[in-house]
Amino acid sequence: MKHDPVSAFDNDNIIEGIPLSSYQMLKLVEERGGVGFWSLEIATRGLWGSPGFHRVTGLPATDDLRGLFRRLIHPDDQAAQADLWDLIQLGHVVDREFRIIRPDQTVRWVALKTGVVLGPDALPARTDGVLLDTTATHEARQIAAWMQGRQTGVLRAITAATWSAHPAGEIEMAAGWERLTGQTATEMAGFGWLDALHPDDRRVALAAWQAARTTGAPYRAEYRVRGADGTYRRFSSRGAAQAGPDGAVREWFGLVLAVPDDARDAVPDAAIGPLIRGGRAVLGWSIQDLAAASGVSGSSVRRMEEFGEGPRPKIRQAVRQAFEGAGIRFSALGADRVAIEVDPGRFPPA
Repeated sequence: MKHDPVSAFDNDNIIEGIPLSSYQMLKLVEERGGVGFWSLEIATRGLWGSPGFHRVTGLPATDDLRGLFRRLIHPDDQAAQADLWDLIQLGHVVDREFRIIRPDQTVRWVALKTGVVLGPDALPARTDGVLLDTTATHEARQIAAWMQGRQTGVLRAITAATWSAHPAGEIEMAAGWERLTGQTATEMAGFGWLDALHPDDRRVALAAWQAARTTGAPYRAEYRVRGADGTYRRFSSRGAAQAGPDGAVREWFGLVLAVPDDARDAVPDAAIGPLIRGGRAVLGWSIQDLAAASGVSGSSVRRMEEFGEGPRPKIRQAVRQAFEGAGIRFSALGADRVAIEVDPGRFPPA
């Protein structure tokens, strides 16, 4: 069946198998792709622009195009493009990107690319060029940069450090870790980061990391980190595997989040006595054992346990750290519920 060339477009779609002339192809590219073509006869300085060229620049079809590059280029880009017209007239290949201000005062990013046609004397006779509207690409880059900036700002605000690791499990980067712990990049690389953890927390943290790498499940662990000032604070680390198209893990990425003191001290005063008594029972500690482990006087421990006396924050923290160091942690499960969490590594099921 023979088709009229114009009917090769049906509802703005190309009918498969119908050959299009070069003119029709260029027309389609111009209309759909934000592209314009132009040509300069070097000897006569005659400049021709296609309909797409006029659409991109916003110039009337009757306008003299020779002043295009002086009239339309954005003032902030003119210095960098001062030699553009001279290069084109001399037959040099050009590949530039800059902003233009169209007659309707809209600003567009354009890419200008040229090719040179030689005459019989092997000298440049004509410069052919393409002008592409790249505004959407630049806007997408700006949005991506803005979003990246927002994410980076949020991460800096809520995290103590970020980290990434090889599929084999060795840490390769931890932004903020040196500021937090005093460890250099060399010292923390591989599994050196474990040295900055409290000795009682290293085995649990490493076991959680190895389990995540084996199963591919998200990594989650809480541990105490020795700060650059020598004091320990509790942190929560979260990580997830980043897989490639084939499903294989390419790297791990994670965050180290500080656990606020108020979250750790959320246990109400009324529950302190029963929790201390229960914690001592699990450990087999006497009041004096707890006093020795925490550095708190036995009388203070007794008042906390027997009379529910609300301790000063410093004493409360010392008692809590003594229990945590022995594998016992208290936590609030709601407004009126509390729990004793036992480290399964220290107290395996019978």
